[in-house]
Amino acid sequence: MKPLQLEDVVIGQYKSHTRGGITYPAYTDDKTVPRDSLTPTFAAAALFIDNARWDGVPFLMKAGKALHTKRTEIRVQFRHVPGNLYRSFGTDLDRTTNELVIRVQPDEAIYLKINNKIPGLGMRLDRSNLNLLYAARYKHKFQVYNQN
Repeated sequence: MKPLQLEDVVIGQYKSHTRGGITYPAYTDDKTVPRDSLTPTFAAAALFIDNARWDGVPFLMKAGKALHTKRTEIRVQFRHVPGNLYRSFGTDLDRTTNELVIRVQPDEAIYLKINNKIPGLGMRLDRSNLNLLYAARYKHKFQVYNQN
């Protein structure tokens, strides 16, 4: 692993906000936290492996407190290939990244987000999800496991 560089790190602290008519307090609104606290409650870092195979490939690590969702997952976003046939047809490549997601918790799952051409003469892409949700696929084993 290459040494972590300051420009590859982002830290922050959550502030109060309103969502769906509910107001959520800021980190410093907690009575146990000093009002002038600069303690980060979120961190993201791009890590790089120092070998030829992974040269230039960022491994993004993110963690935070009071995020919108509580989950642990590994996401592998695949690079765009050179000479993409759909580039000239107005496809938004940022929205069409193929991605493998391994969700560790909650609701263990493995799913693959892939782009496929819509059948026919047109040159349009559609996004499809191939999904293995363990609780749905192995209902009987999850019921036995959760009873123990």
